[in-house]
Amino acid sequence: FPAEEREKKLASCSRHRFRYIAPNTPENFWEVGFPSTQTCMERGYIKEGLDPCPRPKRRQPYNAVFSPKGKEQKI
Repeated sequence: FPAEEREKKLASCSRHRFRYIAPNTPENFWEVGFPSTQTCMERGYIKEGLDPCPRPKRRQPYNAVFSPKGKEQKI
């Protein structure tokens, strides 16, 4: 094929190359292994707070089935 005809042929059959552009991979995607704790904190994977999360409380307290030990009945 002459150069012009070859370029036209390639342009017509290779259009799919320009229709889809693959997205860039996220930063640190191709690193193999587990990062250290310090690295995780720098990247924001671990957020260290000063106080722990509060424990959720029950709306309805449990019903006491047994009496406490101090209030046992003497026989």
